[in-house]
Amino acid sequence: MAAKKTNEEPETTQADVSGGPKPWVFVLMVLTLYWAINYLDGHSGGFNATVYTPHSDAAAVASLKVQKTPEEQAFESGARIYRGLCAACHQPNGLGNSNAGFPPLANSEWVLAPTPDRMIAIVLNGMQGPVEVSGQIYNKVAMPAQGVALSSEDIANVLSYIRRNGDWGDAHSLPLVTPEQVQAVRDSDAIVNRSAAWTADELKQQFPESQ
Repeated sequence: MAAKKTNEEPETTQADVSGGPKPWVFVLMVLTLYWAINYLDGHSGGFNATVYTPHSDAAAVASLKVQKTPEEQAFESGARIYRGLCAACHQPNGLGNSNAGFPPLANSEWVLAPTPDRMIAIVLNGMQGPVEVSGQIYNKVAMPAQGVALSSEDIANVLSYIRRNGDWGDAHSLPLVTPEQVQAVRDSDAIVNRSAAWTADELKQQFPESQ
């Protein structure tokens, strides 16, 4: 019996229609590979690990940093101490809070005195009672002593920050307060033999050169 003829056409596949990948695809792949090889060759340091670790240790890396001057280091240290201990009362801008009895430090005649001894004594032993600052009387002053909490270097740095802060006024001409200055006041009889907080009148009598 003869096979039945059919008019159905053979199924045409997508591969038959497209004819396979186009030649330009291979060209693009070759060019991309060539670019990648050249890029790695020029930027990988020959795949040498020492290219990525040119410094022998952390000390060598640290030596490359820009070294700050002693003044800059003292100022930054003082700023950190001020933000942590002083800003809550005297405010970040140094203007104080008259309603709460906290006098300003910015442009204060107490702060900008020729010598820092009086301010050193205040930080060491604290201060209480009324005080006049920039023509205004502050009756509720009750600053706690910080002589135990802060080292002589800490006190020197924070007072340097307060006295030389250009954002609070033109006080850049004042010299840095040194740890030696603080230690000299700390070791003086006026401090060694005293545990109570200072009053304004006592400070003026004890440290007249700071006026």
